[in-house]
Order: sequence, then C-alpha cells, then structure tokens
Amino acid sequence: MTITNLKTWASSLSCLLLTVFFPTAGLVAQQTVQISSLSDFKPNTGTWHNASEVSGNLDKPNLLNFTKGEGVLVNQPTKKNKGQDLISLEEFGDIDLELEVLVAPQSNSGVYLMGQYEIQILDSWGKTTARAGDMGGIYERWDESKPDGQKGYQGYAPRQNVSRAPGVWQNLKVSFQAPKFNEKGEKKENAKFLSVHLNGVLIHENLEVFGPTRGSLKPNDIPKGPIRIQGDHGAVAFRNIKVTKFDSEVPVLSDLRYEVYEGFFNQVPEFDNLNVSGVGIIKNINDQIDTPTKQNLVRYEGKLEIPASGNFTFLMGVPSGMGALYINGNNLLPIQEGYQSKEIKLEKGIVPVEILVSKTNDWSDTGLDLSIAGPGLRLFPLSKSQVSTGNVVDPILVNQNEVPILRSFIDLPDGKRLTHAVSVAGAQKVHYSFDLSKGNLVQVWRGGFLDATPMWHNRGNGVSRPLGAVVFLGNPEKNLHDTEFTAMSEKFKANGYQVKNGGVEYQYQNIGVKFKDFIIGRADGKGLDRTLTTEGITANKRYSIASGGDIKMIQDGLYWVVDKGYYIQMDPKSLSKPTIESGAEGKNLMVSISLPLQYSLLF
Repeated sequence: MTITNLKTWASSLSCLLLTVFFPTAGLVAQQTVQISSLSDFKPNTGTWHNASEVSGNLDKPNLLNFTKGEGVLVNQPTKKNKGQDLISLEEFGDIDLELEVLVAPQSNSGVYLMGQYEIQILDSWGKTTARAGDMGGIYERWDESKPDGQKGYQGYAPRQNVSRAPGVWQNLKVSFQAPKFNEKGEKKENAKFLSVHLNGVLIHENLEVFGPTRGSLKPNDIPKGPIRIQGDHGAVAFRNIKVTKFDSEVPVLSDLRYEVYEGFFNQVPEFDNLNVSGVGIIKNINDQIDTPTKQNLVRYEGKLEIPASGNFTFLMGVPSGMGALYINGNNLLPIQEGYQSKEIKLEKGIVPVEILVSKTNDWSDTGLDLSIAGPGLRLFPLSKSQVSTGNVVDPILVNQNEVPILRSFIDLPDGKRLTHAVSVAGAQKVHYSFDLSKGNLVQVWRGGFLDATPMWHNRGNGVSRPLGAVVFLGNPEKNLHDTEFTAMSEKFKANGYQVKNGGVEYQYQNIGVKFKDFIIGRADGKGLDRTLTTEGITANKRYSIASGGDIKMIQDGLYWVVDKGYYIQMDPKSLSKPTIESGAEGKNLMVSISLPLQYSLLF
C-alpha cells in the first residue's frame, strides 16, 4: 500500500474501531454492566422513579409525564423536593459508557464519571454556538478563591451543538480513561475522555482533564468511582445505560528477535531457502532496526503474555506494504495489504507470536500497526506505526455561506442511495436533504453542513455526507395516498426548484396533482417550516407528513414521532386535522391536501 492510500486505510481502521470494543456477544456479557433500575444505585430519598414510558411537552418547562414500570429512570423534582443525585453501587475506572437521555424543556442535569468528571446534560435546543455548560460539554473545574467571573476554568465545549429537542431521546457514548497512579498513590497520568459522541457525532476526542470538575464527590482524583447522575437540578430521564469495563492487565509482547530478508514479498516464503541479510534482538517491537532501503521483509518472533483466558481480537495493518500474523503457529491474519482483524480464543499464559512485515515499495518507510482487544481490555496497541500521514487528504467541507445548496448523491441511513437529491443549509445550522425524484423531505440535521470529500476527491463518487446529527425521516415510495392510477395520469414529474423568500420552493407533479412545496429554516433554529399547496383533483386524497414505528399526540396540534426523535407541530385551529393511522410498517400521520397545508418539523 502506498502512502497516498493511507486515507482509505485509516477509514477502514476507524470502522473497525467502532465494533472492536464488542467483538462478540459472549465478550459483552462478561464485561458489560446494564443499569436499568433504582436498585442499581444507593438508596435515594429524592425524586427519582422507575418507569416504563416517559414524555415531555414543549410548552411545559421542567416537567415530564411518565408511567410507572421498569426500564426507564425518571427524575421529576418538585418545589418541596428538589431531588438528589443517583450514585451507582458499583465503582468503575476505565469504561465505555452508552446511554439514552431525555431532557425536559429548560431542564438541566449531568452525568459524572467516577463521580468526579461531569458531562453536561442540558436543554440546548436551537443554540448555534455551544459552550462548556451546554449539552455534551465537559463542565468547568472550580476555584472559590478566585475573583467572580474567574472561578470556573478548564471547561470544554462540544465541537458543535448537535443536541435535539427536549422530550426526545438522545444518544450519548463515552470512552473514558481513568487517572493512573503509581505504587505510592501519586498521580502519574490525568483522566482522559478518549471520545464522546452525541447523537452519533464526535464532539470530544482525546480530551485530557487535569482534575475533578465542579461538584465532584471528592476534591482530588481517585483510581475508581461510581456513575453519578445529577438529580437536584431538573426533570430528566435515562434508559439503556450500559457500562463496559476495561480493568484487565495489558498483554505483554517480549523476547523479540527479528530476521530481515531483501526482495519483494507478496506471499509467505520458504524461509529455509532464503539468505538472511540481518538478525537481531529487540526489547520493543517499535525499536528501530536496520533494513534495506529497497523492498524487504522483516520477520519478528516473540512471546505474548495473555493475562486472562477469553476471546481476543487482533487488528493489524502495514501502511507501507503487507503484513501477516501467526499465533500459536497458526496463520491468524494472512499476508495482505490494508487493515484486517480476526478473533481468536486464547488461554491464560504465554503464546508464541510471529509477525511478518513486507515493504513492497522502494520509496516509503516501513510501518506496523498491531493492536489487541479482549475481555476487560480496551483496544491496546502492541505496535504503533511511525509512518508519516502527511499525504492524507484533508476533508473537503462545504462552506454553507458560499454554497448553501448542493446537488449530490446522498447515502441514507437505511442503506439506499439517492441519485437525484439536493441538500440545503440553514442560517441557524439546521439543514435538510430533499429527494427530487419523489418529492420527499428525507433527512434533517443540526450542526455542520456537508463533507464533500467523497464527491470531489480524485474521481469522486458523487456523495456528500452530513456533518451534524441526522434525523432520518424516511424515504417511502409514495406520500400521496387514496389515489388510483389511470391511463391519463402521470406518476411523478419534477419541475425544478427555486430560492424564494429565504427558503426553497420545489415544484412537482404527483399522479396528476401539482405541488408547490416550500421549505424554510425557522428563525429560532428549532427546525423547519413547510407549506404544501396543490392544484388539480385533490378531493379525498391524503398526504403522509410523518411515519415511524410509533407516533403520539402530545397535545392538540403537537405530535411526537417517538422512534425517529422529532415533532410535527400544526396550528390546532387548522382545518387540515392530522390523524394517526397504523400501517404494515408502523404508523403514519395523515392529512388532507384539499386545503393548503402548513406545519413545522421540530427536532
């Protein structure tokens, strides 16, 4: 593999990293703790409840409605009882934490890892600039001895505000590394947020925290601590809380010796028939060794100490060539280019390891990336490549002020690709994609606009990707219902679009009915406004403005598409009264198109 291919190689690696923490169901069962009930926390006299369902109302600040049951933790403070924090019975160090959270309007909470380091939970809906105190921010540290206005310090805002509307479920994923201490109890390494994803978007990466944030359980860093959920600030709900522990010892690669062979190798040779050009012993596989400047193969042999029995996943890549891996004399990863991984069951103890690194290019350095993950073991690098990635292509990001509308292919979350699509940016960082071949509003998102790297780099594939948190609305074959096809009718015909009054108007004909479809971003940054006007035979014809597994009416004129995480809001006095109807694939929110239709999509 040449250095110019490193971007593709790195992309493959990133995809593998998303799954390597949970290689098998058995591994998850061993290391993942499910937190689903108040019984998982210390006894609490606050305002927390076990519930089965929960919902909010955009018009009712700091209030959640819930049904008692199991699976959801709900906090509903009152004027008399402001609530208490939840503190888990079990304590943790290095973990991956995943959960879903639902915030009441104007509410506030927080999740403290180890009881010490707070990730802010807040209704940050509609904000275009995020701060450390907004949803997903790492809260400030605090020093009361400093002057007012300077007491808070070292808080970290999320890279962008990708929080959703209050009253819908939001997903939070955190990879966290606890502070490390020596034998004397002295801190030798700070805590670190390796990554934080909110609603599928990376908002923090390799973020070091130099001490506990404000309101920590203890004033100083500690090796282990509980999961703590703030309960004295506002109404909030949590579900599907999963904690994956990484508390095993790290495997050790030792007794390393190497042999160097000159020449081009794209398959495993018969070593007994080759002349060795160099041999040696090294302490660390990353140590520099003398190799020919031209093509060559390095054969490493050593021992790997496995601290506990279980299933282990090996990940290997050679940026400048090809690589192979043998464990216990068996070829686990064949010699090939690119990044590859495989799982193997190993017993506690010492296993022999053989690693082949083939440099297939004269003009590049040799590099090796070899990592291992297993029971209680976060992905750990046994070898880290030193090959420069200077030629990796920078992302090609679309500046929404210069290019607010872009025609491109769009890859949808359901795996389909739209070839006749347009994406439109909004001034309040609310954007959407529209399917020109069907007249469908297919997805909306908040945050950055588009990454056009796959579209414009090299020959490109025509695809642009949203940079924010996507809400997929669906891409049904038809939105217009109660119609019959006749010999004189047309199915669908696009008639173009134009910028108009700050928004975009799409014109199309669907089964003989002419549509003017006007979409504009809301000035408050909370979603989109849409107006549909029709011309033709519209009597008894209905239009699906939302679909999902479950749709609930929160109040007259406000509907929550539960599984997709957005609202449809209409004027309660509108003559176009929506109805929720069940179908083969879930529910639809249906309206008549006999009159002009106006509604807001809030997310």
